[in-house]
Amino acid sequence: MKCPYCGGVCADDALYCPSCKQPLPTAQGEARAQHEKRREKRTAGQKALSAVFVVLFAVALVVGAFKLAGWIESYQLTRLYTRGAYAPTLSEIQMDDMRQGHAMIFFGKDGDQIYVPELQRSLSISGGVARMEMPDSDWFTNNVTDVEYADITLSPMLISESGKKTELPQFNFQVDVPVSPLNVTSPAQERTTVVTGVYPLTLNVVPGSTVFVNGEDITASLDRSGYISTYVSVKPIGDNVITLIVRTPKHRECRRELVIFRQHYDIEVELDTTVSTTSPSRTMAVTGTIEPGASIAVDTDHIEESLTVDQQTGRFSFVARFANYGNNIIRFRATKEGKQDAEIVLNVDYRPSLDELSGRAWAMDYPQLRILFENWRYQSFVCKGPIIDTFTDDDGRKYMVMDVGTDERQLVILVNETSIASPTLGRSYQAYAYVDGQHLYQSEYYPMLIALYMDVTG
Repeated sequence: MKCPYCGGVCADDALYCPSCKQPLPTAQGEARAQHEKRREKRTAGQKALSAVFVVLFAVALVVGAFKLAGWIESYQLTRLYTRGAYAPTLSEIQMDDMRQGHAMIFFGKDGDQIYVPELQRSLSISGGVARMEMPDSDWFTNNVTDVEYADITLSPMLISESGKKTELPQFNFQVDVPVSPLNVTSPAQERTTVVTGVYPLTLNVVPGSTVFVNGEDITASLDRSGYISTYVSVKPIGDNVITLIVRTPKHRECRRELVIFRQHYDIEVELDTTVSTTSPSRTMAVTGTIEPGASIAVDTDHIEESLTVDQQTGRFSFVARFANYGNNIIRFRATKEGKQDAEIVLNVDYRPSLDELSGRAWAMDYPQLRILFENWRYQSFVCKGPIIDTFTDDDGRKYMVMDVGTDERQLVILVNETSIASPTLGRSYQAYAYVDGQHLYQSEYYPMLIALYMDVTG
């Protein structure tokens, strides 16, 4: 190849003339230039593709981080609701209408909600707590003859204030078929001694129940609240067995027997049905009829001038006096020449009115109360503080543990004879109660008082 500028001989692949140093416009040079251009284009394309990959990778990282954050949040919530601070609790309860049930308590942030799809119920968390109560009977149909229990599974869901939904751990528990509720308020015990020909029977059942007394259907006497008040005849034959049957829908039949004992005396004695076993005041009239020609002698405290006996009709009356709150005994005898004395013993519960009890109540003096509880028996006190625990003894007596301290823990055991059957744990109350001794609680003895009246204070 010759140089077009100087005519010198050049190699075919030379880019410059070796003689004049001028660039040679060879075909191979042009091809190389085109190759360089193509290589530049490929490089630019690779750079653009790399940029796309970088952007996609960044997006993937963001999405992954978001999903990871959501997974971590769900894991933390699940952990909190499984064994952490928000772990729900399930407990057996007695509902206000006496039905047995279960209470499920959830914990969480105010404003969040708990949704239970099986029940189609939503609960709002307020004060860090959401409580749901479920009657056990709701899990059954009316025919429970061949059923013993129900296996329950609940799948609660947490719905945050922003609308995010998180499935919580399932609840699995077993519910036995409940027994028809029955509360006998009169007589107070299953065995009672009386001296009357009729005795007041007072029952409380779930509204809608069917009630039988000694085989007689008395459901027509049931009021809207589930209360029945009737009378049963009591013969002077010793034990009178009273059979009660209650049938409540979706419950097992409840059968209970009461024994009312009426002794046979040589001298006929009959108390009026108006003579009660409870008294709101320190005195109570006792009236009735004895065999004509007999006399009355009262052995317990009474107003002497109140004793009268009509020898012709046998009508008698006197006014008994009570020394203490709670149980008091009235004892009197019917006497007649040639016959064995008929001794009558009545147990009367002196339950003072709120005005009387509060008017005699002392302010709490805890250190002295722990020392002088025996000397201060029947003295009433004002007890203020939160209920920290409740329990029931084998006889069905209900107790409340109240902390009456301000700067330090000071516990008293209150026998719950108030109208508040199920006080809320942690809530503060003011109770009027009288001293009745001591009671063991968590391996230590504390003052025990009988609480007759109580109200919420906070």
